[in-house]
Amino acid sequence: MVVTEQEIAHLNRLYESRRAFHGELHDHSASGGTSDGRRSLAHWRGAMEALGIDFAAILDHKQVRHMYLPEWEDGMFIAGTEPGAKISDSLAELPAIHYNMIFDSPKKLEDLLEAFPEFQFTGGTEGHFQYPAFTRARMCELIEAVRERGGLWVHPHPKQKMKSDDPLEYFFADDTGIEVFYYDLRHDYTKANYELWTTLLSLGKRVWACAGCDLHTCAHDTALTTLYAEEKKNAAYLSHLREGDFVCGAVGMRMCVGETKMGGKCAFGERLELSVGDFHRSVKNPYHTYRVHILDDTGVVESHLIGCDETTYFAIDTDPARRFYRAEVIDETENFRIAIGNPIWNQ
Repeated sequence: MVVTEQEIAHLNRLYESRRAFHGELHDHSASGGTSDGRRSLAHWRGAMEALGIDFAAILDHKQVRHMYLPEWEDGMFIAGTEPGAKISDSLAELPAIHYNMIFDSPKKLEDLLEAFPEFQFTGGTEGHFQYPAFTRARMCELIEAVRERGGLWVHPHPKQKMKSDDPLEYFFADDTGIEVFYYDLRHDYTKANYELWTTLLSLGKRVWACAGCDLHTCAHDTALTTLYAEEKKNAAYLSHLREGDFVCGAVGMRMCVGETKMGGKCAFGERLELSVGDFHRSVKNPYHTYRVHILDDTGVVESHLIGCDETTYFAIDTDPARRFYRAEVIDETENFRIAIGNPIWNQ
């Protein structure tokens, strides 16, 4: 593997003016009303600073009031909610799911809730809504409405809520997220969700690996997301999250094939360029050994030791016969994954 100066410059140009942000994409607060988090947004602000977390998606249940509290700040707290649903035409043993809808502003969430009468949204900053049952087709219509408003739809803790032996029961649409890292990186929940995600990839589904701690008690840094954005603003985050250009985990990755970045689709044949760096302190240990795997749909293509204190660059030839390429970072000392980069798919 030889990386040229031109390839490094090309990758840096594609991500020019963007820097690494580490944050949480699935959290809850004690915002009153129907919220079931146990800590206030004031707690979150202090805890995030102490943990070195840049943003948190607060997804309180059945209401929107958390997004209108005085402590709310764009760029620190991302707007959204986590409803639940029974999929009425599912063949799953337990056809229950939750789903995260994440937006750059409260107004877009409210517009969505009002557009679907099943939610029975009462409107206003104290507005509440219900958890309606959906058919799979109606859920897909909801997903498309989330996209039209610039949002991200994620299936959280999939194997912990729905019970089915059919992986396709957990899949609703391409270009959506599925929560792979859940609770923490070494939990059995994460292992089950990772197996589900890789199975869906093998079936040709374009789903992005997401992370979420979902601990309602207090802020944690055990299941972070890393993305590169232009500024500490929700609109900047969402512009990349909704494209799949982010990392499930606490290490920064930038990747492209030609002009196509993580989460995208293109014709293979050009070189894949990758950089790995910007380790969050929650996974950074100078006494540990780290390794990056570059994978395609057949398995590991290349594997290299890396340091945690610098950015390392890689480049490989892509094979037009392969369906996707992606990368992972492993803590070899403790033997667990700390980051999963989202794929680039063959068009």
